[in-house]
Amino acid sequence: MAKPDKRQMIILGLMGIAILYAAFDFLAPQKKSSAPDMAQKTAELNTFVTDLTTGMGKDTTKNLNALIFSRAEREWTRDPFLDAKTYKAWNAAKAQVKKEGVGGGAGGALEAKIDFIYSGYLETDRKRMAIINGIEYREGENLDIKGYVLKSVSPTRVVIENRGIGATVNVPLLE
Repeated sequence: MAKPDKRQMIILGLMGIAILYAAFDFLAPQKKSSAPDMAQKTAELNTFVTDLTTGMGKDTTKNLNALIFSRAEREWTRDPFLDAKTYKAWNAAKAQVKKEGVGGGAGGALEAKIDFIYSGYLETDRKRMAIINGIEYREGENLDIKGYVLKSVSPTRVVIENRGIGATVNVPLLE
């Protein structure tokens, strides 16, 4: 066996020092420290868990999310995108339709005056769409007001037909 060189002697010396320190630390008797005993640590942990549990019960985001979802699922009483004048005309038309029932309108003087607001135009490929009273419609589609159909759409005006009496209304683009 060859005699170890200087580098190997240094490594063996450091390893011996580390082993002696580990043995001393492991085998030496432990001093009693002034650290709190287990009963006190357990009490502090229980207090922490209790505070955390009661704090979680006060978390209002759960209640807020439930409120948001419950309101979103309900039917809207008022469309937030319609102005007051349009909204009143819309309600009057709906009331008239409810009063007339499924059978259609009586026509003439009993017809409610409905204000349509044509506020947007979109053309893609061969499809033309119009935004009327804040809702998008394609040509030939029934409007939300019963008995009204969007007959034609152009960039400057739309033609809406009342199928109950056969009358048409030209509505210019509102800019």
